Amino acid sequence: MEMSPTLVDAFVLHLEAHLFRKWTAAMDAAEAAAWAPVRRRLAEIRETPTWAEQQQLRKLPPPRQLRATPGWPPIAIPGQPGKYLTVQEIAA
Repeated sequence: MEMSPTLVDAFVLHLEAHLFRKWTAAMDAAEAAAWAPVRRRLAEIRETPTWAEQQQLRKLPPPRQLRATPGWPPIAIPGQPGKYLTVQEIAA
């Protein structure tokens, strides 16, 4: 049995297209696998605070103003041993 040249050419074109699709799918899969660690690392970096954000987090909050409360013992003043903040009660 002999096949017509047109049929053979169509079969060859179909086979080439099939093999090309198979090859491109394999290349796409290999490329995706090669880029997977890079994508993971970029996701980790995105979640890391920037240098400016880290500096902002390192700042101390502003100091609080100490106030003595009537009826409570005196407050020791930090950094000044022996000094206390007391309430000056004026008897009327």
